[in-house]
Amino acid sequence: MKRFSLVALLLLGSLLVPLAASAAEIRAFVTDFTVSPAEASELKVTLKRLLASRLAGEGVSIVDAASEADVIVSGSYTQLGKVFSLDAVARTAAGKQITATFEQGEGMDGLIPAVGTLSSKLRGDIVKRYQALQAPARELASPAPTAPAPAAIIPAPVVKAPAPGSTEIERTPATEIVRKEATPGAVSQRIDGSFSCIAALGASEYLLGEGKTLRLYRQGTKVTLLDEKKLHPRLKIMGVDSLYPDQEGRTLAFVTILDGELPSSKIYVLEKDKLKLVQENLPYLFRSIAVNGGAKKLFVQQMGNTDDFYGDVYEASYQAGKLQLGKALKMPRFANIFNFNTFRDQAGNGYLTAFSESGYLIVYNDQGEELWRSEEKFGGSETYFQRRDADERLTGSPFRTRFIDQRITVTGNGEILVPQNSGFFVIGNSRTYSKYSVVALAWNGSSLEERWRTKQNQHYLADYVYNPGSKELVLLEIVQRGGITGKGGSTIRVMRAE
Repeated sequence: MKRFSLVALLLLGSLLVPLAASAAEIRAFVTDFTVSPAEASELKVTLKRLLASRLAGEGVSIVDAASEADVIVSGSYTQLGKVFSLDAVARTAAGKQITATFEQGEGMDGLIPAVGTLSSKLRGDIVKRYQALQAPARELASPAPTAPAPAAIIPAPVVKAPAPGSTEIERTPATEIVRKEATPGAVSQRIDGSFSCIAALGASEYLLGEGKTLRLYRQGTKVTLLDEKKLHPRLKIMGVDSLYPDQEGRTLAFVTILDGELPSSKIYVLEKDKLKLVQENLPYLFRSIAVNGGAKKLFVQQMGNTDDFYGDVYEASYQAGKLQLGKALKMPRFANIFNFNTFRDQAGNGYLTAFSESGYLIVYNDQGEELWRSEEKFGGSETYFQRRDADERLTGSPFRTRFIDQRITVTGNGEILVPQNSGFFVIGNSRTYSKYSVVALAWNGSSLEERWRTKQNQHYLADYVYNPGSKELVLLEIVQRGGITGKGGSTIRVMRAE
């Protein structure tokens, strides 16, 4: 009996060891490589992807943003004749060097094996030395804060069986349900252009944005173009949002635009199926959000000289011919104008949910403390802007790339809707998504659990809006990306959201 107990303890211990190891994984971010000579510049992203994929494992995991990393790895490729050298440096997020190593080879055939050897050296040194560097910091760290009181638990919804022949969703707690529609929603004809953002300006009017082009469409038996605006070549559209009706009964469109590295946004009013410009050159980023599942409100945020998202998010309105700012909302870590929403539980407790820079969904309490983080990634966007990087010494790149996050929608029944793009090439700043679902989640008092999801669609979901009146999702899909061979193509899919 004693021998059996000893064996059981040993087995239990062997199970706990890998669990402890995985919990202590070191998060690493790999920057784009610097490359010499300039003719080999196409290797910048390729070498980053190769090193990241081979560095992951055995105590090291790869994240998509430097802000979420414990360790930042920068590398360089130098070619002299037929011989090349791969050099890499790993530093802590605070900039303290952990290790530096290199690997040499000859010809392109030796490049991939050299990356494998280099990553093995790096991983061993990072795992061995990072914890030692962090030990003094841990000794000086203040005691952990007292855990917040547990949130009120929302009773699980009543399970309702669908009527015969219907496509109503049966909501079962803690059970993933993939919807079974034979044809998921109504799909428009192909629209020329790979548009990146969409806003509803009425029951069937949609504003689409792409690069320097705004188009207003009406969807009937087919999509009809009503109006088009061409912006200055130096401008780039980052997003479109709307309020209809506003306080004065108007339909307003808010277009987030960057002029170089700073916002220069515009406001339009819809008049007789045309877009009339009413204010421009605004230093704000826009988002219209139905907080807590209520009526949509307009929010704005500024950009700083070095901060992509600067200061508080403000509630705003367009009155007396100009934009007016209202009360401020303080954002917790990772949250910004594009990636947040708020919800309440049945006891009236408030929560804020947002995406991390790597795409994990986070729930914060009203004091800004993180309560929960998803195990899988959601969102996923190919829309981005670039700005000069003040941390070039750490990242190894003169520019940083920031992606515009997908919307998070809170419905009137408390469900949280988020897209989930995935694809065949998604690592860091190199993103090509090829399929998506929309997922509905609900707060159970301690975590968000899945209620249902749409059938996976074989396209990239660029943007979407939710119509609370009809309880429909309006989805902007990219069916063909633009490039040197053409402008690409988009479609609008409308499907029910419950």
